[in-house]
Amino acid sequence: MTEYQDQTYPEPRQRSLLDTFVGAMILLFTLGVFGSVAWDAYLSTDKDKTGVRRIFAKRWNDRTLVFPIEGTDRQGRRALFDVVVLTKNYGWVRGSTTELEKDDRRLSPEEIQGEVLAPQLREGLGSARGLIAVGLASQEGEVAREEQRGGLRAIRIAQWVQDALGDSIPMWTLNLGRYVDPCAECEDTDTSWQRPFIVIAVRQADDGTHISEALADAMSGTSNLPAPSRYSAFAFAKYQR
Repeated sequence: MTEYQDQTYPEPRQRSLLDTFVGAMILLFTLGVFGSVAWDAYLSTDKDKTGVRRIFAKRWNDRTLVFPIEGTDRQGRRALFDVVVLTKNYGWVRGSTTELEKDDRRLSPEEIQGEVLAPQLREGLGSARGLIAVGLASQEGEVAREEQRGGLRAIRIAQWVQDALGDSIPMWTLNLGRYVDPCAECEDTDTSWQRPFIVIAVRQADDGTHISEALADAMSGTSNLPAPSRYSAFAFAKYQR
């Protein structure tokens, strides 16, 4: 009898189970490789080669974008924020600390309450653990004056928001000051994008979190939010009427 005739082979049922097992292992390996590739692809769209992050936004309505960000304070305590920004055709009137505009049209106080602070925005902000009114100024003008302007804009936003929501939610102001990172290749005479309307909702925070430190960390290194490095100040204060 030849040698190969002495070898034993799995019965048909055993071969079926073995084939199933091998197939399952191949599938798991394939999914693992695919998942790794997909995750790398996601990260490549979220960060560029320098590590700068692009935050993906959701919408509350056709004029309001919301950017979820996360940061830690110097003790490693974590906080989650929603950065609420009006779309680019809304913003501060150049030089003003009291008026907003849509495109080139100044908004009335009634339009600010009804259009800017629309029901979707009020509902979204109304569930926050805390609110931060952000003031900032574009690159025109002397730094000290523009920092003063940014502070007054933050206070004005805090007033508008409390008029709409009441004063039951803790409120802070954040003055980012003047835009100081001009880009000759990407800017034109329109600098309105440097002075948007922004309110930040505090969603979650570990006990004892230093909110301003966690927020500075969360906003740093972002390409489509006002990162602190691109403005002249980061003045955080408790707001009281």
